[in-house]
Amino acid sequence: MATHYTEVFQDPDAVEKYAERTYAPGTFSSIVSSRQAGWLRGLVPAAFEVPPVHHDFACGTGRVARMLAGLVAVSHGYDTSEAMLAKGRELGTPGMAHLVGPAEAVPEVVPSRPALVTAFRFVLNVNDELRDRLMDFAATALPDADAGLLVVENHGNAGSLRHLRKTFGRLDTSTWFQELSHEQMRELLDRHGFDLVGVQGFSLFTRGCYRRPVSWLARGVDAALASPLSKWATDVVYIARRR
Repeated sequence: MATHYTEVFQDPDAVEKYAERTYAPGTFSSIVSSRQAGWLRGLVPAAFEVPPVHHDFACGTGRVARMLAGLVAVSHGYDTSEAMLAKGRELGTPGMAHLVGPAEAVPEVVPSRPALVTAFRFVLNVNDELRDRLMDFAATALPDADAGLLVVENHGNAGSLRHLRKTFGRLDTSTWFQELSHEQMRELLDRHGFDLVGVQGFSLFTRGCYRRPVSWLARGVDAALASPLSKWATDVVYIARRR
């Protein structure tokens, strides 16, 4: 993991590359993101009787808020990068964007509404201190079991095919290669008073498998099996509720 991860995206050029290349149509990230959007758009109406207030920690360009457009009362995105938030406005991200310092994100609790807290592409790339800040943020927004849900992405599950890439030495440090196990995620949630209530996988294969000549196979297998084999997925999200 690059120690300067949070500083990288202060650069508008890095943000542009992230938004326009990493998530270009047909790329691994865009395909996984599309699966996540479909799943989230099914989860929210099923889990909430009324549209929740959405709080997106480290929101970046607002990708998750765009996934949830029309399904939440309002989206609040919190990020340390003005360049990311500016790109989000350019992309038409709904809701309210909040530029915050590393320890300044504080969600406003709306007693009359449940809350949905999301954190995508965050926990894998940061240290334990920042993970704890996320969880403190989530605990504020979700003070009890009836307050709503926390949805956290781990895009480097240690129990997946991604681990083989590390085992056999195919390590690309430019992508902040890290791994987190289900046990580590469960411990993080438990330590902050959350119970894990579900795990959902979106890709069994890694980015490299989505390149020719095996891309057709990887996409087909992932579309069919990433969800039922969530425990072994490379990219997973954890659904948690306050204890």
